[in-house]
Amino acid sequence: MKKVLVALDYNPSAEQIAEKANELAQSMNAELCLVHVVADASYYAVDYSPIMGFGGFNTANNIEMVDELKKQAEHFLTAAAKHLGNNNIKTMVLEGDTASAILDYADEYNADVIVLGSHSLSAIDTLLLGNVAAKILKQTKKPLYIVPSSK
Repeated sequence: MKKVLVALDYNPSAEQIAEKANELAQSMNAELCLVHVVADASYYAVDYSPIMGFGGFNTANNIEMVDELKKQAEHFLTAAAKHLGNNNIKTMVLEGDTASAILDYADEYNADVIVLGSHSLSAIDTLLLGNVAAKILKQTKKPLYIVPSSK
């Protein structure tokens, strides 16, 4: 069976992206997998105090925070799958760098196509923050289906 992987975040355009991915999957008679990426615990590892600077590592709290973020992401993906009304949907919460996690899972899942949204970032935002879609485009050999975000 063919497989379509769609990466969703909490952007308001996520519903539109999921719907387009679902349409694509149904037209291909493919399984659809909704994924969301949560940063790993090291992203939250250093507590910062604006007065004293870095406060040190607080691993236990960071792991609890990541676990809670994963639970929220699972609820988000489950709700998205339910909204689509397609019984052939899988969900997966990934952890790590967003682009790398999506690329790695696309290989593991053996996705035939990756669906992403192109969020409207300003030039300065893209320069400072990067763009997940651009990173994936540079690194993947799989076909990409980019859904422009509605304005």
